[in-house]
Amino acid sequence: MTHIPITLLAYLLNGLAVIGGKFLISTTLPRPLTYVFYFSAFSLVALILLPFTLVPSLEAFVLASTSTLLWTSGAYFMFQALKLGQASRVVPIIGVLIPTFLLFDATISLSILPNEIYAVVLFILGLFFLTLSNLKGDFQKNELIFEVLSAFFFAISYLVLREAYLRADYLSVLVYSRFILIPVAIVILLIPSWRRVILFSSGAISLVKIRSKIGILFLLTQAAGGASELLLTFAISLANPALVNSLQGAQYIFIFVISLVLGRFYPSIFKESYSFASLSGKIFGIILVGAGLYILAF
Repeated sequence: MTHIPITLLAYLLNGLAVIGGKFLISTTLPRPLTYVFYFSAFSLVALILLPFTLVPSLEAFVLASTSTLLWTSGAYFMFQALKLGQASRVVPIIGVLIPTFLLFDATISLSILPNEIYAVVLFILGLFFLTLSNLKGDFQKNELIFEVLSAFFFAISYLVLREAYLRADYLSVLVYSRFILIPVAIVILLIPSWRRVILFSSGAISLVKIRSKIGILFLLTQAAGGASELLLTFAISLANPALVNSLQGAQYIFIFVISLVLGRFYPSIFKESYSFASLSGKIFGIILVGAGLYILAF
């Protein structure tokens, strides 16, 4: 079974989640610790699928749990970077670094074919040109450190997850990887200073407005993001993580096209002024991603 349609669908859903997030942008980002806690809490919903799984081996369970902790650490460092820099720069930098790390590992371990290497290089270059216009603004050393750490932890988490999938089925790895988040959430709540951040800070989630239009959009955005992550992990169970993550350029193509359409209806939110250099970079990036897809497909 090829991973390409699944991966593209995952990045389409993630692109929709990003588009929805544009409606929900606030001036203050949730504290990274708050994000880690609520990610842990909401991820436990996967445990309802427990009756449909098989108990994995101890090795698979440890690998799956380690992958979850590494992914959570990557998300924590990403939010630290977002505190210091612009989201339009932080996310693309991390997005370029992750497949670069994975490509390096795949090349060293000889777990990727030559034509796949060419495709991944084209994807990474395409992703770079698609996001080149966003790499602007004041840049801090600590921001770069957090971005490198975030990408590194994300990349390692995908590699470890792939090893877990080689030892157990997809659903069992998905569900049993969430158990490790229970002690994580408990430890966060047991420490008084952390508990105050979670329960009483501005980053805490308000349930009062959940039935409003904004609340519904928030739920739809989270659902799209969650479905995207599930599809990505499933794609990783089918193919080398370097191939899956390098296709992230497709997400920026989806965002670019959807933003052009929505800009006609919501110009104050999505209307952007593209210079010749910016538009040329995006078109060139789209061509590179298309060439990479052609190599993988044929």
